Amino acid sequence: MSDNNLVNIKGMSDEQIMQAIGQDDGSNLGNNIPRLAINRTPEDDDGNQLPVGHFYTYDSSIGQNVFGKPVTLRPFISAMQYMHYDAEKGEYVNRSIIFKSWKEEAIDILGGTKCGKIPFKERSSLTPEQLEQQRTIRCYKLVYGLLSFKDGKTAQGNQHNIENIPVLYRVTGTAFSPVSAALDQLKKRKKLMFNCTFSLDTKRQKKGGNVFYVPEITVNADANLQLSDTDMETLKVFQESIDTENAEVVDAYNSAKTKKANGSDKIDAQIVEDMDEELPEQVLSK
Repeated sequence: MSDNNLVNIKGMSDEQIMQAIGQDDGSNLGNNIPRLAINRTPEDDDGNQLPVGHFYTYDSSIGQNVFGKPVTLRPFISAMQYMHYDAEKGEYVNRSIIFKSWKEEAIDILGGTKCGKIPFKERSSLTPEQLEQQRTIRCYKLVYGLLSFKDGKTAQGNQHNIENIPVLYRVTGTAFSPVSAALDQLKKRKKLMFNCTFSLDTKRQKKGGNVFYVPEITVNADANLQLSDTDMETLKVFQESIDTENAEVVDAYNSAKTKKANGSDKIDAQIVEDMDEELPEQVLSK
């Protein structure tokens, strides 16, 4: 049932009804938490020059991306997620649950775990094709938090400040270690992350002909920020986003496992049928 279908209004929640009658314009965060990322594009579709190597996020209050650096991130939740990107299709073809501990089993939407990621020490027997696929399966570090920075600019060059916007900072590759190290500093000092802030800047690096930017993080472990009622609501939104994502992954995982089981049952049934006509040795040797 579509959220905007008023025919079944009696079976709809208040939130669904609000959306259907235009009382909710979709400006609430819900699961659509804006991403914080480093810009790698020198120009947008309208020909506007964009600052490469600067952070950016989407500000729904103006309906545009805002660019700037350095930026301040107040972390609320740290988590991880495996994802498999298919370059030919130009999309992610698999993803795991969002998990907070390595002890959790990272089940994925295709009925496996970790999107099929294999530890390095177990890859010696893999074919070149399988090794290439392993490189496209990555573990991401996810940091949910509040973003602030001054002297930000839109794509048109208009100045705009960002103050305490909820964002998701998702990193992998060369950015994974700096973010993990910053979080580890807080853990070693026994500091709750939402009482602290990170100052994020970027550093230009070059490898061969490739130029890329990695985050440089300064940890302010002594910010001593207090968790307000508004902060508690923000924390709740972050966790609900994770719960919703994980519920979708679990449903897809169970569906994929059921399909695999049904396929196995068909094979077993075929073997039984063949064994009625042939000797067991002949069937099992096929």
